[in-house]
Amino acid sequence: MGFVLQYTGADNPFLPEKLEELSFYSIKENGNPLEGLKTLGFYVNIIDMGHNPKAYFPITFEAEVFVKLPKQMIEGKNYTFKSYGLGETDIDVTFTWSDKNVLSEAIKVNQIGYLSDAKIRLAYFGKWLGTAGPLEFIPQSYEVIDLNSGKIVYTGIPELRYSAGQKNEGAYQLDFSGENVYGLDLIHLKKGVYCISIPGVGRSYSFCVADNVMAEPLFTSIRALYHQRCGIELGEKYTFWTRPKCKKHIKLLMMPEYHFEYCSKLPNNIFEQVDQFLEQREGNLKYKIVKGGYHDAGDYDRNPYHLRIANVLCTAYDINPEAFIDEQFIIPESGNAIPDILDEADFLLSFYLENQWQDGGIPSGTESNKHPKNLNKNAWLTNTENEINEYVILPVTQMSCFDFAAGAAHLGLELQASPEVKDKSDKYIYAAEKAFECGMKNFPPENLEEQLMAAHAAARLLAVTLKHEYADIIKTFEDVLNQKKDYLNPAVLWFVSAYLSIPKNTPGLDIEFQNSLKKNVSDTWNWALNKFFLKEGYLHFKHPWAPFTNGTGSVGQADLIILAWIITGNEHLLDMIKVTADFCLGANPLGKVMCSGLGQNHILHPLVLESMNDDIKEYVPGIWVYGPIGNKEHWLQKQYESIPSFDEIPLLYRYIDIDQCPMHTEFTVQETLCKAVMLFGILAPSNPEIYSKPIPKPD
Repeated sequence: MGFVLQYTGADNPFLPEKLEELSFYSIKENGNPLEGLKTLGFYVNIIDMGHNPKAYFPITFEAEVFVKLPKQMIEGKNYTFKSYGLGETDIDVTFTWSDKNVLSEAIKVNQIGYLSDAKIRLAYFGKWLGTAGPLEFIPQSYEVIDLNSGKIVYTGIPELRYSAGQKNEGAYQLDFSGENVYGLDLIHLKKGVYCISIPGVGRSYSFCVADNVMAEPLFTSIRALYHQRCGIELGEKYTFWTRPKCKKHIKLLMMPEYHFEYCSKLPNNIFEQVDQFLEQREGNLKYKIVKGGYHDAGDYDRNPYHLRIANVLCTAYDINPEAFIDEQFIIPESGNAIPDILDEADFLLSFYLENQWQDGGIPSGTESNKHPKNLNKNAWLTNTENEINEYVILPVTQMSCFDFAAGAAHLGLELQASPEVKDKSDKYIYAAEKAFECGMKNFPPENLEEQLMAAHAAARLLAVTLKHEYADIIKTFEDVLNQKKDYLNPAVLWFVSAYLSIPKNTPGLDIEFQNSLKKNVSDTWNWALNKFFLKEGYLHFKHPWAPFTNGTGSVGQADLIILAWIITGNEHLLDMIKVTADFCLGANPLGKVMCSGLGQNHILHPLVLESMNDDIKEYVPGIWVYGPIGNKEHWLQKQYESIPSFDEIPLLYRYIDIDQCPMHTEFTVQETLCKAVMLFGILAPSNPEIYSKPIPKPD
């Protein structure tokens, strides 16, 4: 059993020698003290921080102390748990024990629900106990309870999937969870609502098995993109998390089109470059009134990588078009005869389209010379109303031209299915061709990375225009054609998926090259599936060489396995996609949905400045945070060191839910939010209904 102690203040009061002292705890069974208690271990960390009026204060520390009872608790008996003089308040809790009613955090399930057609349907049992290491309890059986009837509908035997310390997960042979991980097979369940019960342990969160379980995660995730829109008001008609127009992002100073001359990407010192430009303000300065695009994350820039969101959204639509309709997600464009998911792609690209230069060049977004600030010295009090930053429209780069061309061509192709918006479709296709022409003229691709960007755009243009010239251009990219490629690499997969989407009868298409690309992806992913993915304790796709960072322990790389599945048609990859969705929705070591407002146990404090500084207690829903960070310690973790220390915490437990810790609780629209839309979108049910309910309210 775990005693959860909390203290809010400046210093950590939880000392190991005090937490280990049994005299601070008592447990009674039907009023009789239990003798022979044993302190197994504890885990101490920071769990929350205030920021108003002072940043990083006050600090809330939490100690979870794990105490072993001399015997298992008995069904129907009353147990009283007390602690004295350790936390801010003493613990005094009494309940009647039932392993069918008392929640256990050691049982991890998809808290939204499992797909009824899934071929792998797993919950997990396991727990890391801080200084005590893995929970050593060996479960002998588990029961699945139908929550409508109260009856046990299935009894199974847990299967040990992974032993703590085994170190055989991923390419670097690591121990992701530090747990003894048991699989609880749910494949035999019919549609319904259930919980899992393990004798002597307790019950899980409730979950369902149904065809439509991914509709809620899709709705919540894509609504987060709406909440990140730039240059418009978020009004009461569409959301409770309202805000006025972001006033510092509407009238912007334009940097010269080729201010950085002919570069592939923006320079790393972009803040310094913008600061220098704002200081000098030389030449014939021009301002433009703009809207469109997204705020990046906790900060407000329109990042050049956002251009890639259009392809993510359009690909989700390509894969599962029957899951998307107009008037589905409560956005201002609902009712315009275009599926709302394509309206989001349109809103994103509209900023770049409306600010395209005459020669076809595409601005690289917008940026300031610093992270968001306000007149107060405490930057964490900033929002779009009090922000004092000045932003500029960034110059053209190779990346902005080719990524826009790829996304605009793809959106133009999707919009061709709606005759009502032929003009919009034609406009995007024309703009894509102009951007591609500008990119080839001014930034001719020289290496494999650059050629893949250009080839992706050329493939999208070939698919929509059927012009032979784009096939010919691809054939000039020697590195793309002949150099050895990593078929787990995002740029390679996005190019291959685009090239394979081109109709077989397209003039100039190299069918042999298409077939070789498909075979290489198939061979690589078959190897990786068996070498890495299926050996994990908690099944979940993560690039085997990627560290746990920037969403890789959640939705951040879902696009890669989805693309591999579409390219190869390998149904085993689809199985892995579905268990990845389960993992993200709570079937993971933390037992937590790494998204605000979704599931019964979800993260609470994403780094969203608007939510940090409004009057609504609940943060805006749908924010998929970076999650566990396995390879780097944040300065807050160094200053307020956990027990055990960072290096001793298992990789997938290295998470603190603090909105002032960007490494953990930040996100980006490109790295996490749109990947969640793609993941749940391709698994969403067909023929959704028009949304006619009241807008979602805070809890």
